[in-house]
Amino acid sequence: MFLFYLSYAINMSKITYTKEEKQKYFKGLIERWRQNKVLADQDLDAKEKFEAIRREAGKISYYSFYFTLQDMRKNNLDGNPYVDCKTFHGWMKSGFKIKKGEKSKISGITWKEFEHEDSNGEQGRSVYPKVYHLFHSTQVEPIIT
Repeated sequence: MFLFYLSYAINMSKITYTKEEKQKYFKGLIERWRQNKVLADQDLDAKEKFEAIRREAGKISYYSFYFTLQDMRKNNLDGNPYVDCKTFHGWMKSGFKIKKGEKSKISGITWKEFEHEDSNGEQGRSVYPKVYHLFHSTQVEPIIT
């Protein structure tokens, strides 16, 4: 069974996309970001929750917080982002595991910066959107050792 998953993972990593497909994908993410940003700037309740959590969590993005909160609301999930929603690895570090059969219900968009070299050999920096997936506290259970 392990070899099946390993070969599946290797084959999945070989998927390539055309330049046009990549552009369409990133254009869609950027549009989603812009639409949500407008809503985020108008949501006073979210801003209050964010300020309360930022004091505890430190450096976090309001817009990433808002997008997570928006997905939580859409799925009728209670709680606060960064507390009740974490990545797979975030829950593992906290001593929890994802319940069998659960799928991520929450996604958001963050921006990643990377350095590259252009055709002239000059160093440059680019920023691109990246989707992340989170699990809610109702989807996890403690790791029993």
